[in-house]
Amino acid sequence: MSKAASEATPFKGRLGARISPSNITSNSISQRTTRYDDAELQRRERLVECASIVRCALPKKPLKQAAVKAIAADISAKLAQAVGSKPADMPGDAAAAAAAKCRSWLDGSLLAEGRDEAKIYTAFSALLRYIAHNLELSSDSSIGLPNRVLLLAQADRKPKGSDESIRVDGSIISCSRAADAEALGSAEVQDIVIISEAKWLQSEHEQAYRQLIRYSRLLYAYQHNRRFAWGITVCGTVVRVVLFTHDFIFASASMDVRRLEGRTEFIQFIVALSYCDEPQLGFDTTITWCPTAQLWTIECSDFNSENGATVKYYARDPVLVAERKFGRHTRGFKASLDPSTVDTPDTFIKDAWPYASQELADTSRDELQIIRNIQDTLQARGESTAGCVTAVHGGIVKFDAGTGEMVNDSTNAIIDPVLREVATAISAKTAMSEANEDEAYGDGESKEADIRFRVHRRIAIQPVGRPLYTFDSPYALIIILADAMEAHTRILKTCGYLHRDLSINNIMGLVSQDGHVQGLLTDYDCTIKVGEARTLWPERTGTLPFMSISNLLGSPIERTELDDWESLLYIICWLGIHGISGVEQLRYQAEVKRMRKADPFYDIPMERWEIDTFEQVATAKKANLETIRTFEEKILNHFKTGDGYDMLKKLALALYQFLFNNLYLPSVYHGVNKLQIIEEAITEEQILMGVVIETTVNPFEKRIEKKDIIVESLLRAMGFYKQKAEQAYKADAS
Repeated sequence: MSKAASEATPFKGRLGARISPSNITSNSISQRTTRYDDAELQRRERLVECASIVRCALPKKPLKQAAVKAIAADISAKLAQAVGSKPADMPGDAAAAAAAKCRSWLDGSLLAEGRDEAKIYTAFSALLRYIAHNLELSSDSSIGLPNRVLLLAQADRKPKGSDESIRVDGSIISCSRAADAEALGSAEVQDIVIISEAKWLQSEHEQAYRQLIRYSRLLYAYQHNRRFAWGITVCGTVVRVVLFTHDFIFASASMDVRRLEGRTEFIQFIVALSYCDEPQLGFDTTITWCPTAQLWTIECSDFNSENGATVKYYARDPVLVAERKFGRHTRGFKASLDPSTVDTPDTFIKDAWPYASQELADTSRDELQIIRNIQDTLQARGESTAGCVTAVHGGIVKFDAGTGEMVNDSTNAIIDPVLREVATAISAKTAMSEANEDEAYGDGESKEADIRFRVHRRIAIQPVGRPLYTFDSPYALIIILADAMEAHTRILKTCGYLHRDLSINNIMGLVSQDGHVQGLLTDYDCTIKVGEARTLWPERTGTLPFMSISNLLGSPIERTELDDWESLLYIICWLGIHGISGVEQLRYQAEVKRMRKADPFYDIPMERWEIDTFEQVATAKKANLETIRTFEEKILNHFKTGDGYDMLKKLALALYQFLFNNLYLPSVYHGVNKLQIIEEAITEEQILMGVVIETTVNPFEKRIEKKDIIVESLLRAMGFYKQKAEQAYKADAS
């Protein structure tokens, strides 16, 4: 074995990482959102068949590619000979034993024995062992020994180290030698390299895809250096390879292992992944785990360097994990440049895959550049930078593509070998006009056949804020939110940037040594320069429970600061009901679970805000906000009790009235539903002819005309309650 294969797997994730209760879809909540994600698979046409996707596993160097193909052909030929031989004629080595165990599957006779998917896994595992044993005997001097062998851990087990109830049918892991197969038990979730799912019938591949989608979430949530993921479905004797990217799931052509060509193609895929470098397995080599020091090493670009240098940060487990199946897969680490101060970090590192322009010189949607522009503009104009973050390092993540050349990590870097085929497959599959994602899309979309282009960016920012769930005081929350909205307004008015993604994860708190609380506005992934060119239909941006109604509906109305203020209202309502602290949120989840057990139809406030489609969430919000009475009945009456929560409830009511029923504006600017206005007839003739002039008015659109008046009211409300909260917070502290 090579050095890489003889040592502990260098790319595996951190054992015991937990999903923070600050994440909307964590644990029991995330299991409910499975319905939403699975529905989206069909509605958004995420699953795309691309026969050549397996080529993404091949080594980059032509010499290695040729060697991999030759080795795979040789192994396939040997296997064909072994399967065709009588048991008595087969040698008694480990490879022959493995071939014997998969013989009935490869010749198709296994399926006549009666449905038992465990038998398929036994045969599939034997095939992987056969490949591994033969790889160890490979004598191709041009390529050397493989970096790893891929073996199947015990099937249908809950991965160790996972909080989830999901049982993974097949966890394929990296081992240093084929003999390790004899001692394999259940896989650690951090050790899984490829996920697999077996079904008895060839016709059950759709069900197999759905299972893989559920498993893929585990990889992103627990492997903090996971870029993309590989999967395998085994339905009867037909094998398909699946590549999970941030927006699509690409499925290969069927490979029937009963046939030599199908078997050879699959063996070539496994051989390729055995020889390839770690990035092709889906791992990020710029984030590595040090088991002795129990910390992560994270490389970050130095934008002040002219030669592309990087700096190293050190961090414990991330405070924000990538636990969604699709999207930006944002992760957050509290880090330090000095490993000795890793437990007193002064920097927050954000790692994400936002949409971008293929022209990387266009930095209009580059979060790093936006943060730097905000700081420069505020300082140049003598404005306060309170509530704003500062970027100290960052840029596009680069990695060795296996050729010795450092390349930008992006969508193209993942699917580069089959970029044209993927573009053709997507175009043939669906029209993308209805495929707006829950983040920036329009201006950042690829111009080549609707491939959504993302780039892997990493930013080191200061100061380090505390997530909202680490606070337990409603008074502190009000102060933090008020500061964040002051910064939001300052950034908009002075710098011309609109945030567009307010959520409970993007507003943080700072606590000074003397106990003073401040707010911090973070995460500028979706921020745009006001007045920049827009697509005809403004893009959907934000986090589902906190998205404005117009945003959810994808309406052609321009997005303004009113949408962000609407998001703020939803944040207050969400935390008022679920609780601010992580402990309160867990108690709320336990209470909901208890109530649902007693009454399966128990109505959970705001449940529809997080698990339905965009349009359904918008409808639910409209129903909750239709009048002050419905807002009180459906939302405010479910707030937690206590002096602090009572103040939070009053703030929510004030914001609701200033936003949707502003007393300084006539009724045509009020409400959440379209109004039918009957205008007075213009002429006597119209009256005699019975002409009725009826106009439909959208209050969301009308309010944009008076947004300055509305925002002034909202800021006054925040300032009023901030002052009261500061007094109450000081009284509590004393």
